[in-house]
Amino acid sequence: MDTFRAYFNTHRERFLDEWKALLRFQSISADPNYKPQCVECAQWLVSHLSALGFSAQLLPTATKPLVYGVLPGDSSKPVVLFYGHYDVQPVDPLDQWETPPFDPTLRSGRLYARGAEDNKGQLFYFLKAVEALRASGGELPTIKILLEGEEECGSEALHMELRELSERLRADVLMVCDTGMLAPESPTVTMGLRGIAHFELRVHGPRVDLHSGMYGGVVLNPLQALASLVACLHVPDGSVAVPGFYEGVAEIPAEDKDLANAAPVDVEAMSRVVGTELRGGERGLSVVERRGFRPTLEINGVGGGYQGSGSKTVIPTYGFAKLSMRLVAGQDPRKTLDKVVAYLKQLAPEGVRVETCDERIGGPAVRVSTRSAVIQKAREALTRTFGRDPIFLWEGASIPIIPLLCEVSGAEPLLVGFGLDEDRIHAPNESFSLQQFEDGFRYVTSFLSCI
Repeated sequence: MDTFRAYFNTHRERFLDEWKALLRFQSISADPNYKPQCVECAQWLVSHLSALGFSAQLLPTATKPLVYGVLPGDSSKPVVLFYGHYDVQPVDPLDQWETPPFDPTLRSGRLYARGAEDNKGQLFYFLKAVEALRASGGELPTIKILLEGEEECGSEALHMELRELSERLRADVLMVCDTGMLAPESPTVTMGLRGIAHFELRVHGPRVDLHSGMYGGVVLNPLQALASLVACLHVPDGSVAVPGFYEGVAEIPAEDKDLANAAPVDVEAMSRVVGTELRGGERGLSVVERRGFRPTLEINGVGGGYQGSGSKTVIPTYGFAKLSMRLVAGQDPRKTLDKVVAYLKQLAPEGVRVETCDERIGGPAVRVSTRSAVIQKAREALTRTFGRDPIFLWEGASIPIIPLLCEVSGAEPLLVGFGLDEDRIHAPNESFSLQQFEDGFRYVTSFLSCI
C-alpha cells in the first residue's frame, strides 16, 4: 500500500489534469443536442484506456456508444468486469452554479464540475488504480471495462444490446463504484439495491373544463376521483394496500438485519438535513430496514385543473398522478406494477375513465449475501486500507441495469463507492473531494491486488 500511495502522490497533478479533461466533455445524455459531445467523451475514454494497455473500442448503439476494453491478466485469478457511465445529468438551474459546470474548478480540496463524482470521478480513480498496479509490475486479474452513455436517462441502448455482448462480458466479479459511503471516513459496502417501476395514472372526466357553479354536484370531479384513488394506496400503518403487492418478498436473514441496524445512521441528523421527521413507510421498522429491506409505492407528482394565480372555478377535464415503486428481492417488477394498475382501475368510481400510461420497468432488486467470498475479499481490502471494518448498507435506490448485467455476465456484484451527500450529485455545484478520489484509488489497488 505504501508503494501505491507513493505512486498516487507522485502523479497527483497529472491525475487531476486528466480528470479535468474528462469533466470538460458536456456529455449530457438526456438532451439529444449533446450527442456529439457524448461521442467525443467516449472516444477520449477509448484513447485513455488504450494508453493504459487495454484493447479498447467503441461499440456503436442506436443512441450513445458504449466503451469496451479488455486488459488480459493472470488466468488463475477471477475475471473482473468494471461497469460505469460517462454521461451526466443536465446542469439546470445554471444560475445556481458558483462556477461553470464544465469548467472544473478546485476549491478547498474539492473539484467542482458536473460529473465530478457521478460518475466520472468514481470511474476515473478506478482507471488510475489500474495504471498504478500495472506500473508496480504485480500480477493482475483479467480486467474488462464497460462504460455506457445513458445511465442518467434509463440505459435504453444498453438494455437492448446487453445480451448480444454476453460472451465479451463474461466475468466472475462485477465491480461498480457508482455508490457512496454512509459518512466520511466510513468505507461502505452496498449489499443491496431496490428495483424500480413507475407509471402515470390519468383520470378523465368531461370533454372540456366545466363551470363549477353549473356542474358542481352534477359531474364527478376527476381531481376528487384521483384524490380518492391515491388515498386508497396505503393503510394507516404505512403499508401498501394493493392486494398481492408483497407477494414474493423474501425473508431477511437475521444476520443481515443485525448488520444493517449496526450502521451508524444518525436519524436526527438525517431529519435536520431533509427538514422533516422520518415517519414514512411501515410502522415499527427502523429507518435502515424501511429503506433497504421493504418495498414502497410513492406518489411523485399530482396535477390537473387550473394552476395559475388567483381563482378559476372549473371542474377540470382530467387529473393525473405520477407513481413509482421501489421493489425488493423476490418481487417481480412487471407483475407488481400490473397488480397496482388493476387495483386502481377496479376502484375507479362511475363517472370517470381511468387509464395508465408511460409504464416503465427499470429492473428488479439486487441483494448480495454477506457470506459471499467476493464480499469477504472486499471487507479484507477495505479493513487493510482504512484500518477499520467497513459499514454494510442495504441501499434504497436503484441502478436498473445491474441485475441484467449480472445475469448476462455471470458475475457477482460488488458495489463499493466513495460518494457523500455533500457531493450534491444531480444538483448545482456537484463536487468530489481529492480525499474521496484518493480513498477510491487506494481501495481499488488493494482489492485488485488480493483477489
